[in-house]
Amino acid sequence: MSQGNTPAPKEKGAEIPKTGNAVSETETENIGKIRDILFGSQARQIEKKLAAMEDKLEKGLAALRSETKTTLDTLEQFTRKELRSIADQLNQEKNERMESADSLTEKIGDAKKGLEGKLRVLNDKVIDNQREAQDQILQQAKTVMTEMREKNDALQKHLDQSIDALGHEKTDRMALADLFMEASMQLKNEFQLPKPE
Repeated sequence: MSQGNTPAPKEKGAEIPKTGNAVSETETENIGKIRDILFGSQARQIEKKLAAMEDKLEKGLAALRSETKTTLDTLEQFTRKELRSIADQLNQEKNERMESADSLTEKIGDAKKGLEGKLRVLNDKVIDNQREAQDQILQQAKTVMTEMREKNDALQKHLDQSIDALGHEKTDRMALADLFMEASMQLKNEFQLPKPE
């Protein structure tokens, strides 16, 4: 192999020239070693504590997940149970209301039938009363007509008798009129009584 392309071996502690703000690999290693010497035990303790905390956190999260799942399952079961209970209660109330409505409809039907029966009976009574009233009116009308006919016949008879009486009175009045006429003439000296011979 040619030596021109191989980098020169780094000597321990040899300084590599700095270019700007860049830090050499050796300095980084040295800083790491110094840090390990100064803070190694503390870092390991912190790492252990962090690992323990991480483990504890993972266990806590797992427990929290499990508890949350259990709580959610319990809540889901409770919610389903409550929803079933509410649905059963609603169905029961619906059935009760339907039964109540059916009972009310039946009662209304019975009341309607009873009312129709009472109306029929009342209608029959009204018809019977009308017939009785018509019969009574007809009977009274016949009685009144008979009475009127009898009174009319009696009145006609009386009238005929009065007319006959007036005919006789008329004759008597003519004689009375002649008598009055004669008396009047005598008073006026117009009437001369015949002289006796």
